[in-house]
Amino acid sequence: MTGKNKHHGSEKEGKKDKMDDRPGINVVIDDSQGDKPAGDGKQEEPKGERVLTPMEKLQTQLEEKTRESAEYFDKWIRLQAEFENYKKRIQREKSDQMKFGNETLLRAILPIIDNLERAIDHGKKTKEAGPLIAGVEITLKQFLNILEKFGVKPVLAVGEVFDPEKHEAISQIQTDLESNRVVSEGQKGYFFHERLLRPAKVIVSKAKSEIEEEKKAED
Repeated sequence: MTGKNKHHGSEKEGKKDKMDDRPGINVVIDDSQGDKPAGDGKQEEPKGERVLTPMEKLQTQLEEKTRESAEYFDKWIRLQAEFENYKKRIQREKSDQMKFGNETLLRAILPIIDNLERAIDHGKKTKEAGPLIAGVEITLKQFLNILEKFGVKPVLAVGEVFDPEKHEAISQIQTDLESNRVVSEGQKGYFFHERLLRPAKVIVSKAKSEIEEEKKAED
């Protein structure tokens, strides 16, 4: 190499060293990209059910809680209704117990009333028993007044249309009256408030025309 060329080569090497020493951006090539599969870099979603967004999950939870709340409210309404019915039933039973608590006692007294009435009817057939019958009538009246204060009243019978709800037929006789009329009373019936304490035992009418029609039907 000549001196001129040697000098020129030294200048090139000096320039190269100076260029390497200049501040700048060092470019680093990352070869790791070559290991990644081709694509746009987005994560693939699992196949099948779609993944819900946070807002959709929140909406689903809200709907579920709303449904549970409605079910609990419906159960609460039913329990309230059942409790109210229970309270009413207890109050009614308590009221009935207070109202009809003396029913057994009053029913046991009725035969005494019957005997007093029979004594009066029998005594009226004997003239000598006048003063005694008057005393028994007073006693009977006192009994009936006390029973009325406790809610006991006689069942209407004679002249009424026969009613199996309050009358008990012991026989039937032919009369000029229409059928199913109470002709006479064998034993008085009584109500205890609105409850039947004892039915009236009665004799019921049967019209002559009805009997004649039955005879013709038999012939």
